[in-house]
Amino acid sequence: MHILDWHLKSSRAAIALTILVTLVLFAGTAISAPAQTETLIYQFKATPDGANPKAGLVLKGKTLYGTTWEGGAYGSGDTGWGTVFSVTTSGKETVLYNFAGPWNDAGQPMGGVALDKAGNIYGTSLNGGVGYNAGTVWMVTKKGQESILHTFVGLNDDGMYPYYVTPVLDKAGNLYGTTVYGGHYGNGVVFKLTPTGGYSTLHSFSSTNDDGYNPVSGVTLDAKGNIYGVAAAGGTYGFGVLFEITAAGSYSVLYNFQGGGDGMMPYNPPVLKGGSLYGTTEAGGANNCGAVYKFTPAKGKKPAKETILHSFTNQPEGVEPWTGALVFDKQGNIYGTTMGGGTYASGMVYKLAPNGTLTVLYSFDQTPNGGSPFGGVVLDTAGNLYTTAAFGGNLQGEYGAGTIVKITP
Repeated sequence: MHILDWHLKSSRAAIALTILVTLVLFAGTAISAPAQTETLIYQFKATPDGANPKAGLVLKGKTLYGTTWEGGAYGSGDTGWGTVFSVTTSGKETVLYNFAGPWNDAGQPMGGVALDKAGNIYGTSLNGGVGYNAGTVWMVTKKGQESILHTFVGLNDDGMYPYYVTPVLDKAGNLYGTTVYGGHYGNGVVFKLTPTGGYSTLHSFSSTNDDGYNPVSGVTLDAKGNIYGVAAAGGTYGFGVLFEITAAGSYSVLYNFQGGGDGMMPYNPPVLKGGSLYGTTEAGGANNCGAVYKFTPAKGKKPAKETILHSFTNQPEGVEPWTGALVFDKQGNIYGTTMGGGTYASGMVYKLAPNGTLTVLYSFDQTPNGGSPFGGVVLDTAGNLYTTAAFGGNLQGEYGAGTIVKITP
């Protein structure tokens, strides 16, 4: 069974159980009263501007960039193939590109975007591709011209179906990411794409020999060219792994999630800070509602160590941190989202202080401000946070197509 299909079935039971135990466990978590204000920046209308943004945003100056999973000019309502958009921090939205879908174009981008110095926008799509329908890597210029940089085929060690994958650019212009399927064993790959279009599979996940499989999101690069990422399943205990591919090409599993208090099913790419890796697990933790973890690699005589910084508790807190990478501010506070939980059970934005105190900054309400934030947050220089909600909003008479919100400290 596909790891995401299994998740959708199993998480409902886990959440129900969690509600029963939350009253007992809740006292162990300090949650400060929110003092922030929330502003609805933009409401997606499905046609022609896109629907259901399932990734976070990139901020450049006063403009935010992102993708929508559905909607756009090619289709009606939320049945289109998605868009690439920009929106100013004051709320003016522009559709930069409408995806046309299989078989000649990309379709349904679930991940976010990366920008190069020239302003070109890069991303992946779950579907589409010339002659196939296994996903693509694409580029859109500032003038709205699109190019398919790679079409996944799932053959000859190629990957297929990049899920919530935001590509990462290195200084040389190479792109890195993952696919959830394909590769030599059919269980997903880590790939590299050069500026001239040269594709290579850096690792094929095998699901055997304690390897992980089904990497749902992308990867992280350090300054030396080492690659870090997670696979949502597999490993020694079957609950996912944290892995490294060195600049020299050597692959190793850094940590095997055990499925209990240490977390299970890591979905978002880890963030490297101060020599340690930080991320979340979709489930597991003390309350089986997901967790924020810190992993410090072995150094000298010191062994590697995984530490749980916070275990989510569902309502009125959060549950199911999804695929958005964590964000740090200068004071060392960590920001992120959960897809569920919060006051209205529609997800929330949180701050985790270095002392372990978690603050719910905003609880999504579905209407009028949207719900289910799949992606992470982005910070501006003033400390304001921006993120997307995949569903809901203030449209009357129909199911909302998602929103962009601003949270002011």
